[in-house]
Amino acid sequence: MLGDAHTLDTATDAAELYSLLRDEAADLLIVDPAMQEGRLADAIEEMIARHPALPAVVYTTLAPSAMRLVVRLARLGVYHVVLNRFDDEPRRFLDLIERVPAHPMAELMLQELATPLRALPVVVARAVEQLFRSPARVKNSQELARLAGMAPRSLYRHMMPAGLQPRHLIICARLLRAYTLLRAPGSRLKEITVKLGYSDPDTLSNLLHEWTGHAPKDIRRSVPSEVFVRLLADHLRGAEPEEDAVEPV
Repeated sequence: MLGDAHTLDTATDAAELYSLLRDEAADLLIVDPAMQEGRLADAIEEMIARHPALPAVVYTTLAPSAMRLVVRLARLGVYHVVLNRFDDEPRRFLDLIERVPAHPMAELMLQELATPLRALPVVVARAVEQLFRSPARVKNSQELARLAGMAPRSLYRHMMPAGLQPRHLIICARLLRAYTLLRAPGSRLKEITVKLGYSDPDTLSNLLHEWTGHAPKDIRRSVPSEVFVRLLADHLRGAEPEEDAVEPV
């Protein structure tokens, strides 16, 4: 069902899931609170509460015990439920997986970029939308080009008249995710750096300051989401073209 567009990591207990969430930049959490006869329900609730910016989908069976646990998760804002053998047809499930991670921050950024995106071919605009909604899927310009179904140089040729550059879009999407992670309770810059694929916290800190004028601690405490998105968008629109159009991020 997932094909080549997504990767899946699995955890069979709470410790494995904690480890995955600490080390990986996940776009979506799929859980069954009724697994192991509900013994992991408390741990799942705690994890969802600790990662409010990580969208979650419940995939479980239609049983009274499972539904009671679903109601508990609904109180935490988990509203997407897929029932085994009832509404889990692969194409429909895949559509849900690709739709749910659309975080409000991503939608704000896509609104800021609405005008240049309209100037792009549909396949390129869709690739950019997927980048902002699931930035972990795109590690460099070549992968963004593959998502659009074309060669990297073709992607640059399509984007340049609209004033956009693949590498800068990828950085922008990562910094957008950095904001969400920084604002999560108990988050640590070092862990966020690893999740976003940067070599050290200084690299991420320098990029945040270059693009927004703010240090991570200020972003965590006092920069509203709308202001952060506008700063990123302004920097993105004003970025100078790069000489080498195919270097990976």
